Amino acid sequence: MWQAVPRPTSVTVRTGPTAFAGRGEELAAVAEVLTHRPAAVLVEGEPGMGRSRLLAELARRPEFADGRVLRGVCQPLREPFPYGPVLEALHAAGERPLGPLSPVAGVLRPLLPELADRLPPTPEPLDDPGAQRHRVFRAVRELFVACGPTILLVDDLQWADEGTCDLMRFLAADLPPELAVVAAYRTGAQPWPGPLGAPVRAAPSVHTARVTLGPLDVAAVRAMAVHVLELPRVSDEFATKLHECTGGIPFVVEETLRALRDVPLPAGEGLSDRLLENLEVPAPLRESVMERLAALPAEAAQLTRAAAVLAEPAEPATLAEVAGLGEESLRAALLAALAGGLVAELGENRYGFRHPLARKAVYDTVSGPERTLLHTESMRVLGALPAPSPLLLAQHAFAAGRTEKWLRYAEVAADEAIVHGETSRAIDLLQAVLSASDDVGRLATKLSQVALRGFRPDVIETLERVLEDRPLPPTVRGTIRLSLGLLLVRTIGRLERGREEVERAVAELVDRPELEARGINLLAQPIDGLTPLSWHEGWMRRAREVHSGLTDPELRLALTVDRITNASHLGDGSAWPEFETLPDVGDSVAERVQLARLWCNLADAQSWAGHLDRATRLVEEGARRASDAGALYAIGLIQGTHARLAWFRGEWDGLAETAEDVRSRYPELRRIVMETSLVLGGLAAVRGEFAAAAEHLARASVPADGPIPVVLSAASVRIGILLASDDVAGACAVAEVAVDAARRKGVWVWAASLVPAAAEAFARAGRWSDADALVEEFARGITGRDAPLAAAALPAGRAILTGARGKHLAAAAGFDAAAAAYARLPMPYLATSMVERAACLRLLAGQRPAVDALSAAARAYERLGATRDAGRCHHLLREHGAWAPSSRGRRGYGRELSPREREVARMLAEGRTNREIADGLFLSPRTVEQHVAKVLRKLGARGRADVGRHLPSGDAAVS
Repeated sequence: MWQAVPRPTSVTVRTGPTAFAGRGEELAAVAEVLTHRPAAVLVEGEPGMGRSRLLAELARRPEFADGRVLRGVCQPLREPFPYGPVLEALHAAGERPLGPLSPVAGVLRPLLPELADRLPPTPEPLDDPGAQRHRVFRAVRELFVACGPTILLVDDLQWADEGTCDLMRFLAADLPPELAVVAAYRTGAQPWPGPLGAPVRAAPSVHTARVTLGPLDVAAVRAMAVHVLELPRVSDEFATKLHECTGGIPFVVEETLRALRDVPLPAGEGLSDRLLENLEVPAPLRESVMERLAALPAEAAQLTRAAAVLAEPAEPATLAEVAGLGEESLRAALLAALAGGLVAELGENRYGFRHPLARKAVYDTVSGPERTLLHTESMRVLGALPAPSPLLLAQHAFAAGRTEKWLRYAEVAADEAIVHGETSRAIDLLQAVLSASDDVGRLATKLSQVALRGFRPDVIETLERVLEDRPLPPTVRGTIRLSLGLLLVRTIGRLERGREEVERAVAELVDRPELEARGINLLAQPIDGLTPLSWHEGWMRRAREVHSGLTDPELRLALTVDRITNASHLGDGSAWPEFETLPDVGDSVAERVQLARLWCNLADAQSWAGHLDRATRLVEEGARRASDAGALYAIGLIQGTHARLAWFRGEWDGLAETAEDVRSRYPELRRIVMETSLVLGGLAAVRGEFAAAAEHLARASVPADGPIPVVLSAASVRIGILLASDDVAGACAVAEVAVDAARRKGVWVWAASLVPAAAEAFARAGRWSDADALVEEFARGITGRDAPLAAAALPAGRAILTGARGKHLAAAAGFDAAAAAYARLPMPYLATSMVERAACLRLLAGQRPAVDALSAAARAYERLGATRDAGRCHHLLREHGAWAPSSRGRRGYGRELSPREREVARMLAEGRTNREIADGLFLSPRTVEQHVAKVLRKLGARGRADVGRHLPSGDAAVS
């Protein structure tokens, strides 16, 4: 946290300004005032708040393009130039014609040689300096009048010389009628009489405003991150952490992001809190901090350095004691530090740094011996407080080189973090202590147990190293190995290795029946991999046998949680009533973690079964419980389940971004990666983005390692894509692998999405025996099961086979039944697809009224965002002559994009070819060419690659 290291060699390249974010309201308000002349606006803010950027954005506003926009900046010079910023601004006044000028304007010839040919002759100088100065003021005002509509932007007014202040007050008292002045200045902690050294009184006719710029909010920080890092999105967690690290100060946010952009990400790691915490202080920010620190008096600088070492906001007395300042010098030192802008009041009588990077920059200036002394003093002072923080004491002890004290404090801090559900912090502390302690078995056991609450791949490496390098008693080895196995089974590609470790642990834990029971319980979980259900059922029986002998309430609850979840996954109707009999609260953190796990795991099981309303309630409550208990692994799982539920329920607005965000935060957590990839693949498929869908679905199709319901669902989407492309052989190949996986697993309720798709593939290939056998095997497998989704899939599968045999009306009735069943769940996309199939079959049977149902299906697809399906329906309606324009005539869209043109524009922005657009929207290539030409013309795009930049934000392509 405090470690100061030599800065590595680096090259910093700036590539222009970042996106202007978070100041839209302020900018619009100032622009509105400036349209009413004369006008005067003051913009104030602490250093780094973006005053100069606001002025730059004002200068670029299109509504001011017809007039002059003149800019001047006050410089922090030892001997400022008289009237410097105003004359700097006026030197560009001659770029446009000027109005008439009286002889008094000639006094400006020596001051503005750029305008010498536009100004009258220089009058004879006056003997009285005051009168001469008044003449200059009058000349400046007259020149502004001659400029016509003008905006004068003056920046850093706090550094204005006395002459400039007098001139600005003179102008404010009688502003030219077409002049608007915007002056920006820096505020500080000390009282200040105003930007011009005295109150300014504008004439009643002047429109005025004062804008105070504070820190950006999280949304604006996120927008800057997306722009600077050139990413489609960043997670809420990262944006919040970035906001915390930078205090929302625009300058600090920008420099942090520029520095972060040049940092290579560790393999498999995305943007993370850890990355921000370890980031080197950006050079421009470090220079700014050093400049302010150097300007402080010696005692104020010492107080600031003490605050940097303490790190946490502290009371003045604590700061003084650490800094070695007496009571008589504390007040002056604190006031000077506040005026310098580095230290701020962050709570009632508590002082510290506005953001961690400023603290780190100051900390890096502290020499090694002084650093050790200040950390030692901090440890002494904080240790004498009534309730000292063991975490802070541990950090100071480590930085001071007091190893024994650090080990003791750090373990106490880890225990405290465990009690409060701060899982990541506890893991960090225990791993650090474990690396330096001889008490490896006890600490590794504690680490292995708390690690199960979260998912940290680095813990797996630590536990493997302990088991390999250290001789440990069998029970200790078994305890650590059990947790290692539990972590491995969650990791991509390591399921079987994890189960092997758990089986070994069970054998090593014969003397610890409660730990042995945890291993047995894990092996009873059937959802992952191709191991047959029958194998898991053996472990389920053992779990029931050991449950009655357990005395630990948390462990009894854990086994109960998994028994209920397993029963629900298998379609056992007793699961839900048993869940409803369980208590809502636990007596300990461990029990609360288990109850959070129950809500999260049962939400997953109930969603696969088709009880979507139940699952939705469980997700909402489970997320709250997991967060409160610090059950990080459960938090991740519930986010994956939530995304899939939204996909099932047709709640697709913003879902792709949500799923991408969840996946990026858990890149090594197998179940979350596969579940979110299934959602992303499904969304891409319904938009006709088959290549993107295939890429996503490949991540969700790992039968040997992943959750089988996800694998089978991914196979169903892949089969649908292949059939839509008339690749029947490819569809059958995918179906064969997936059906084999379903048969090997033996849990047919998980095949609800697979069976209709696989049956259609087999039927289109003429493999009737395979198709019939699959549907009937599925029917037998779900008999008596509490699985509404499977119950809806069965009539769908049978109707597909009936329709394929040419029995159109009988099949349509089957699809009607399936549509009603899917609608009850509710799964609107599948329900709509059943309506479409039924309507198409009735049209084939000559029942003309079915066009109404087909039209309804097209509208339903459009509401969902299933553009390809909607296009297919419209194509079929045109073929049947049922596509009729409104009786009021076609709407004229003028320069706006029509709905169809918006669809084409989005697909162009995604890089789709005309042929791909035609296939996705079921249009002819010629029609697509016409739409593309209109899109380019209406958007003013130079070419296809330029469309995305011109699309309105609401029409932007969803990746």
